[in-house]
Amino acid sequence: MELEIRLFTGLKCNNQELPCFGKQEFYLDAPDEITVRELHGMLGLDRKTSLISLINGVSRPDDWVLKNKDRVGIFPPVGGG
Repeated sequence: MELEIRLFTGLKCNNQELPCFGKQEFYLDAPDEITVRELHGMLGLDRKTSLISLINGVSRPDDWVLKNKDRVGIFPPVGGG
């Protein structure tokens, strides 16, 4: 299935085996029924960091199952005051 991925605030695809390596915005062919957590792992994102994932503009948990043509935005936690 095809996903539209956007990584924010310095995040980049860290999986050298994927054509998106080093990119922040890309389309990705992913396995059917992949979860948000599995996508983070596939992209080589740091699992020690709590990431925020928006699927089609809505925050979803790590066990959310993605669907074909989903738009995925991934952010590291941010703070401010």
